[in-house]
Amino acid sequence: MSYSGRMDRMLSRIQLGQYCATYNRKIAVIYSSLAWIIFIVDFGFMLYSFFFTGGYMDHSLTPIITHVNLSDLLIPRLVVFLFIGIYLNAAWIFPHALSFMLATIFTHQYRQLSSSVEKTLDESDERRVSDSDIELYRQQHQDISMSVSRTDDFLRFHNAGAFCCQLFNVILFLYDFIFFHSSNDPIVIVMRVFWMFGVVSGLSVTAAGGIMVNHYVSTTAIHVICMYDGYSI
Repeated sequence: MSYSGRMDRMLSRIQLGQYCATYNRKIAVIYSSLAWIIFIVDFGFMLYSFFFTGGYMDHSLTPIITHVNLSDLLIPRLVVFLFIGIYLNAAWIFPHALSFMLATIFTHQYRQLSSSVEKTLDESDERRVSDSDIELYRQQHQDISMSVSRTDDFLRFHNAGAFCCQLFNVILFLYDFIFFHSSNDPIVIVMRVFWMFGVVSGLSVTAAGGIMVNHYVSTTAIHVICMYDGYSI
């Protein structure tokens, strides 16, 4: 996602305080660990289904198996497995982890700013603050919102495409579960359940990231505006 350098430039503009950086570093470790666990588990399922099920995944070799008469499908299986099991698997999992990590960063920044506003109001006389404090918080809110806007410009097509594709995959997997039972292998059955769980989780992560950020954008903006009137929500 960052081969053009746009991702690096976007990330370099996100300014984090020490507490926010420490918190998000821990969250990044958790998200990365979960992403790698999902990748490794799915990689194992794909490896088994390609080479140890007697051809369960041979439909993915189309059009090779329909137009070329091969006595041994090991090489085509290996090529397709490397593409699906490694490239497509990673291209599906890790961008989701990155997108949700960015949503978590911005959400935490907004929550921290909102808490600071509430604390300032609580400590001020008659819940009124100086113009300089108001301007400081307004500027901080604007800086975070600008980072959100730049990130949205970069990831909007990814998020929209991910949501639509995963919604389609959820429907497809449900149809497959209801009307097709192509294997009695327990590992294959677990793999199909895992895939269903994966696409539902990906759909949920994509939706949750946008909901989280949009909620705290409006909530924090209301808190900052309320400072002018000397009360809080």
